[in-house]
Amino acid sequence: MPTTRPRIALAATLLAAGAAIALSACTAPAPSPTDSGSTTPTAVPTDSHASGPGAAACEKAGGVVQSRQPTWGTNNDPAQWVELGEPIDVCRFQTLGDEANSRLYADLVTISSSKPTLAALAYLSKTQFEGSITGNPASQLCVQLGGAISYGPSPAGGGLVNTDDPDDVVFAPCYFADGSFIDEWGIAYYAGGDARGIDLTTVFAFDQSSLPPVFAG
Repeated sequence: MPTTRPRIALAATLLAAGAAIALSACTAPAPSPTDSGSTTPTAVPTDSHASGPGAAACEKAGGVVQSRQPTWGTNNDPAQWVELGEPIDVCRFQTLGDEANSRLYADLVTISSSKPTLAALAYLSKTQFEGSITGNPASQLCVQLGGAISYGPSPAGGGLVNTDDPDDVVFAPCYFADGSFIDEWGIAYYAGGDARGIDLTTVFAFDQSSLPPVFAG
């Protein structure tokens, strides 16, 4: 039986792990969508024809609807990337005007549904990572929450790709069984008290005063 380890505060954990992730692309399926190296947000064109309540909620909250291609092998040379299935519409938020010029990505149902999704509940839970960091802390937290980040057993990685994005050609979503997702770094940083791209509590359409205890410890 594995030994129970003490909780590690996410804010400190993310900072401590940053250098290690930078040294090894194979440990992180996609870079953190948090820092573009500029304090001025870059205009992001809408490249999706999505309509309906999800797209409307995204744009009302200041987001941009993007079309992104699920892709395997994003830790490899781009010439070796393999597209999977059909493109997925996501909402890209970059609204805070913070020094990091941070971003957050979420599926359209999560930000518009009158009922909570698993991704939304995981975000709101602010669950702290338990254990020792052996790779990407955001990926490890996603797995601890019951989410999925894997694009197969190899270290080739994967994620949602938009080659026209000025900051994040690839981001790694934390997927849940109901089909919902928020990017793994958005969940991890919020757990550490740091909203990235937008504070989703100002966006969610469902009643946040009484939530199901899906992620109650």
